Parts: sequence; structure tokens; C-alpha cells
Amino acid sequence: MASDDKFAQWASLFVNAQAAGAADAGSTGKPAGVDGVQYAGVTQAASELLQAVDAGGVPAFVTSKLKQIAEDNGVEVADDWTPNEIVAALRGKAQNSAAAKATPGD
Repeated sequence: MASDDKFAQWASLFVNAQAAGAADAGSTGKPAGVDGVQYAGVTQAASELLQAVDAGGVPAFVTSKLKQIAEDNGVEVADDWTPNEIVAALRGKAQNSAAAKATPGD
């Protein structure tokens, strides 16, 4: 399956960056198929995470880096949240930011 391959590629980059102790884990590369769509209202790391998810992969586990990306974007993660819930919260923040920019001011 193509989506499994894309996820595996993204996960490999993420795990390698974590193992190397990179400060920007998750932003060391993009899986095939990510076309560089930028998400407004979130950090670069969150944008790259959402791009990877769009390409067909969701992190399998809630890691400290995933929690940090959420925290950096003003998302408070509950202890029982899944990776999907974190991604949904980040996506919602990006969509809310885009909607706010599209709405004319008072």
C-alpha cells in the first residue's frame, strides 16, 4: 500500500531525528507526495507534520516531540490523547487561523 510506504518513510525520518537528538525532529525531510502546502497559524514543525499526515501517515505513538509540537502551537494535550487527536487539534488550529484571515474585519 502506498500510504503505508509514505508513513514508513515519514516515521523513519522522525525516529532517526529523535535518535540523533535533533532539535527539529519531524522536520528533517518530507515523505514522497508532500507538495509543500503550508499551514497558516501553526509552526513550521506542525505544518510539516500535517503535510506528512496529508501524504498518508499518522504517528503511531504520542512522543515527547509530538507533545512539544502541540504545546508550541498552544494545544494542551491531555494524557489520554491519541496521535490522531493531537493532529486534529493542530489541523483545527490551522483551519481556524485560515478562516479568521478570510473573514473581513469589523
